[in-house]
Amino acid sequence: MIGTFGTSIIFEVSEDHVLAFKKLTQDVKGRWASHETLGAKPKKEFLGADAREGALEIYLSAGLGVRPRTTLQALEKMVESGATEYLIIGDMPLSENKYAITAVSEAWNMVYNDGSLVKATVSITLEEYPT
Repeated sequence: MIGTFGTSIIFEVSEDHVLAFKKLTQDVKGRWASHETLGAKPKKEFLGADAREGALEIYLSAGLGVRPRTTLQALEKMVESGATEYLIIGDMPLSENKYAITAVSEAWNMVYNDGSLVKATVSITLEEYPT
């Protein structure tokens, strides 16, 4: 198993099932305040860590044992319900906090004439949800 996002999305490669992300990006930032001073450069003050942000790009293919439409519907439900989950890669979480999927961008790459979605690419935008 490559990793998981909660129990709904399991990244894995096996004989009959391939669900892996193409690209994973993460932004880790600090929060800073700037204080103006007379006749000098502004002074910076570190306020603390900012919530992490990330993105995943996933290729979904029925030929690889994945049900693209079902997977997209699960992701859409997570966005619209505000669900938060841990993003685990390997055996370690990407953060000590859960992540929320704030946006999903879908590309339906191949649809059969009966309306079956066969191939899709999905970009997922994540934001850390500190508790």
